[in-house]
Amino acid sequence: MCGAIRGDFWETRPTLFVKLQLRLREGDESQHWILCDECDEGLQNTELPKPDQIHLLAQIRRATINDQRAVLNWLLQKFNLEAEKKN
Repeated sequence: MCGAIRGDFWETRPTLFVKLQLRLREGDESQHWILCDECDEGLQNTELPKPDQIHLLAQIRRATINDQRAVLNWLLQKFNLEAEKKN
């Protein structure tokens, strides 16, 4: 994230060497982040909690029709499904 490489010094604590951390992305185990330990330490308390199902559904219900269609299309593509249009 910050561009630091192993062996650099921390910006906030110049006596510490940078170590790289491998971090899995939430919800997508095929993607990883490589962070220096200073950035990783800063991110530990800043990540937002995952929203629960009720909150997500409420957000989608309040969204515009175009945004709801975008969510539907994304879900259909993600799960490799096809939707049938009702008359």
